[in-house]
Amino acid sequence: MVHENGNRILNSLEQKFGKLAMPQILRWIACFQVLSWGLWLFSPEFINWLDFNRELIFKGQVWRILSWVVFPKTTNVLFMIIAAWIIFLINDSLESAWDSFRLNVYVAATALLIAATAFLPFTAPVGFLMSLIFSSSMFLAFASIYPDYIFRLFFIIPVKVKWLGWVDAAFLVAMFLFSPFGVGPLVLAGMLPYMLVFFPTFAANYKQKGEAAVRRHNFEKSKGPENEPFHECDRCGATDDTNPSLEFRVAADGNEYCEPCLEIVREQKTD
Repeated sequence: MVHENGNRILNSLEQKFGKLAMPQILRWIACFQVLSWGLWLFSPEFINWLDFNRELIFKGQVWRILSWVVFPKTTNVLFMIIAAWIIFLINDSLESAWDSFRLNVYVAATALLIAATAFLPFTAPVGFLMSLIFSSSMFLAFASIYPDYIFRLFFIIPVKVKWLGWVDAAFLVAMFLFSPFGVGPLVLAGMLPYMLVFFPTFAANYKQKGEAAVRRHNFEKSKGPENEPFHECDRCGATDDTNPSLEFRVAADGNEYCEPCLEIVREQKTD
């Protein structure tokens, strides 16, 4: 019900504001991450201008509210190229599954919730961690929609993305449980859009699988044994499987007997 209401709201918003959606939004973010990475290598102090800082934001450096989204996560050129390629892949896949507007909503909701939570006094906002949580939310969405997509670890080992998604989810849970207290709310905020989008679907699929299992069990139960005999003597238990040469008849009492037992039953009734 909540999922259906959410879809109706999104459909209504898309009709009004769909033209404002930025196509390939995650590709743009990836490009700015690469640019930030290059400027960081050229001038290490540059990275400080991207970090989230409550005090400096209140002093007028408002770009810090969202600049952490393009915070580079590595100094290694190969890892940076791979990370950018993965973000490009995620963008194209999610746009294909949702469309540009819904991807924009998901990206904006995730980033704004993380940023809003970072303003709380008990949180520990760090640009690198906030960017990592944001990227993890995007990756989990991709893994949930395309679980059988194959990545090749070290360019050799084929691994379905759903398993990498489980690793990503385990990392976020560990971060939530074992990091300093101020980090947990940021993780929860970053994962809230993902949970709102996907948990209703997971619950519905789980319910459908349970109902299908019950129906399958009832069907198998109603079929009975695969080799159940067509005829069985109610007196001696002989069947057309164990004694294919016997003939079976239904007597006046409504029970089925093999011929020898039928004669005995008749004699007993005569006596």
